[in-house]
Amino acid sequence: MLSKLRTRTAEVLAYVRRRARIVHDSPAPRSKGASYAAWLAAHTPGRAGLAVQEAKSSSLRWQPLIDLVILRRPLDDAPYAATLESLARQTYPHHRARDASLETLGAVALQGSGELIAIVESGDELPPHALFTVASRSPPDADLYYTDEDVLEGGYRVRPYFKPGWSPDALLSHDYTGGLTLLRRHLLRAVGPFRAVPGAAGHDLLLRVLPLLRKVHHVPDILFQRRADAPRAGFSEERRQVIREYVNRAWGPDYHVAPDGEPAIFYRPATPARVAVIIPIRDKVELLRACLESFARAPNHASIELVVVDNGSVEPATLAFLEEVAARPSSHVLRYPGRFNWSAVNNFAAARSTADYLLFLNNDIEALHPGWLDAMLAFASRPEVGVTGAQLLYPDGTLQHYGVVMRMTGYAGHLLAACPRSEPTLCGPTDMIRNCTAVTGACMLMRRAVYQELGGFDERFILCGSDVAICLRAMERGYRNVVTPHARLTHLESKTRGREIPKSDFQHSFAVYEPYLKTGDPYYNPQLSLKTSKAELRSEPEDMLAFARQFI
Repeated sequence: MLSKLRTRTAEVLAYVRRRARIVHDSPAPRSKGASYAAWLAAHTPGRAGLAVQEAKSSSLRWQPLIDLVILRRPLDDAPYAATLESLARQTYPHHRARDASLETLGAVALQGSGELIAIVESGDELPPHALFTVASRSPPDADLYYTDEDVLEGGYRVRPYFKPGWSPDALLSHDYTGGLTLLRRHLLRAVGPFRAVPGAAGHDLLLRVLPLLRKVHHVPDILFQRRADAPRAGFSEERRQVIREYVNRAWGPDYHVAPDGEPAIFYRPATPARVAVIIPIRDKVELLRACLESFARAPNHASIELVVVDNGSVEPATLAFLEEVAARPSSHVLRYPGRFNWSAVNNFAAARSTADYLLFLNNDIEALHPGWLDAMLAFASRPEVGVTGAQLLYPDGTLQHYGVVMRMTGYAGHLLAACPRSEPTLCGPTDMIRNCTAVTGACMLMRRAVYQELGGFDERFILCGSDVAICLRAMERGYRNVVTPHARLTHLESKTRGREIPKSDFQHSFAVYEPYLKTGDPYYNPQLSLKTSKAELRSEPEDMLAFARQFI
């Protein structure tokens, strides 16, 4: 008995020394960027904080056993050791690690018994507080959990990715949940094991399990460091193939994935979809002419019913051109005299069109490539989608619209407005399909049935706000809203009516937006500032509700 007690005591003391070394020897994170370095310093637990986590791990309300499968590549001994060391440093002890090759990944993943399973590659690392943070800050009943991430490069933490809340449509561009994604084991068993898809095994599994996910939880914290040379980025043929397989399986033969370049999705049924393109105008005929000419340069499979609504044009050139438009096949010119009201004008036109889809479009828009409308229809045609928007660019090629974020710059702002389209951002790549809370009425597509279900546009709004309001109603009815970068158009913005916004629009907007002004936007990471559209890190508390009240 005494011998056993001494042995047990020695084991306990060794464990304590080992854990103390792990906790107190954790290196401080470094970054080359000053703002991200400051963020890391403020959000990374120090030695004392890690010790507290370790002490609390045994009393957490939820203590899932986590199986981590490390995908090893040939000659990866040093990166594999780095991954194991990062797991040994975890303050949360209820985890086990196994290694696998790409060929054995499926079998090894099914061998464990943990409640959750995650796949990482050798060389990827988890900061010491990663698994504790997931277990302590997550509901115990989600099907899938994911975190934010950055990249380890030469000992530095670089290229952070602060992800949105659950955005299933983003998976049709790339594996956006990425790095530390933890899945319920029973779901893995339900869809079958990982398949040996080079560079896209995790993405393939996510798309196969997607129809089974009922609740997904995002932990908005950088809890994963990706090795810099991991072959995961880009639109490889393997990644395109898993997206194509999902679309064919889940959506059917009317949806087509582009054979090269970005994995763009287009809707091309045997009978072309009929879309009423509704464009309000008042004079400035050069804008409408350029808009319609761009349609001819950038054709679509879809069938367009053009509806131009003239709100009191007087210039002879405009009136002459409108006569030409009215004489074209499938084109109509409607007269709407009197005071301009964007909501009322569009409701007026929608009621007098017959197409199954309604595209509300500004006259200062120009299409940039063929298939842009088919790309929007790929989502607008889906029963789970309410409103679909496009990626709009300024004439200099910078972003003008990539979805609307509630609370941004006060009420609602355009994500990444005036940012270069090709540069990486803290909120992810700019060539990704995004779920969003709202899209701009400058280019907004929906099924007629959805438009009617939502009651059309709220005519209390004169110029601004009713586009966001109808998107909010769509979300409240259970629809998802989407913006696709595979529909790119130039938007001159405010060339027709200017930028002055009636005070009543602010008042109605505040009343409709208030719940989101209080709680935030589910598709925008809370670590990012709402004072700018440029996806910068938040450095202090931001009371955007008080800011918005100034305008009413």
